[in-house]
Amino acid sequence: MGTLDIIIALAKIFIIMLPGYIMKKMGLLTKQHAEGMSSLITNVTFPCLIIVSMQMEFSMEILNNCKYAIIIFSIIIAFTMLIARIASKKANLPPTQSGIFTFMLMFGNTGFIGFPVLSGLFGQEAVLYGALCDAVYNVFMFTIGIAIIKPGDEKRTKQEIIKQAVKESLNPCFFGLIIGLALFIGQVTLPDIIAGPLNSIGNITSPLAMIVIGSHLADMDFKELFRAKHAYIVCLLKLIVTPIIGLIFVKLIIGTGSLLASAIIIEAAMPVAMCSVIFSEQYKADVNFAVKGVMLTTVMCIITIPIFAILLQYI
Repeated sequence: MGTLDIIIALAKIFIIMLPGYIMKKMGLLTKQHAEGMSSLITNVTFPCLIIVSMQMEFSMEILNNCKYAIIIFSIIIAFTMLIARIASKKANLPPTQSGIFTFMLMFGNTGFIGFPVLSGLFGQEAVLYGALCDAVYNVFMFTIGIAIIKPGDEKRTKQEIIKQAVKESLNPCFFGLIIGLALFIGQVTLPDIIAGPLNSIGNITSPLAMIVIGSHLADMDFKELFRAKHAYIVCLLKLIVTPIIGLIFVKLIIGTGSLLASAIIIEAAMPVAMCSVIFSEQYKADVNFAVKGVMLTTVMCIITIPIFAILLQYI
């Protein structure tokens, strides 16, 4: 895929945000509508997309790649957490911002934006690797992630934290991944009467996800957003430093030039996860700071993702 093809493919994906943006501005798309679509994506269309993406001929190479995707993405998260902790101290952030700052740098929007981008650029096999990266995020997010946002919560025992982590990780997307892997390893090809509907449902994931993101952008005060100094630090570290870390470890462990390498690096280049806002509200962190981090990185990734996608063609 050439440079122009990459730019066009990504442009097509992000243009789908426009209906969500316009409809929200016109009052035709409410917050309740967006929440309903988000629930539909998370609980129905994503799992279907994951299962369908894994309906391919069995290959030990692909199975081995799954192992590397999990290992490398875990390393990326660990190093990002270390850098975020150092940056948080250097920036002298207050307690209500320091935890969510680290959380935002650790966890990206590997699902809502990651899946559509991978599918558009590289096809269905890349979605499989993206699903694995997203699964790794979920495991870390509901354990270390929540502890980082709310480190002073002495009422929560270790058992309660583990119980919540297990509960939150056992979501429809996770089960979709397990089902897809089982079918892939067992070389079970779904009959068309099942595969057809699953494919149709899975295919609406990307449009729905981008429309939801567009609706969130419509709520943004761009003047206030671009005056947020610390949000720029989040933007720099999340959209540039994190994928560079991913590039380094991919280069060291498996080398570049493969579909797996490209999928991992592109997933590492995703903007801040939208659940940062939800968790900051739930655990009494600075919600406004989280909103700015999510929205600024979502806007700026329209520029940075194509840069890394093009860079992958030359390394």
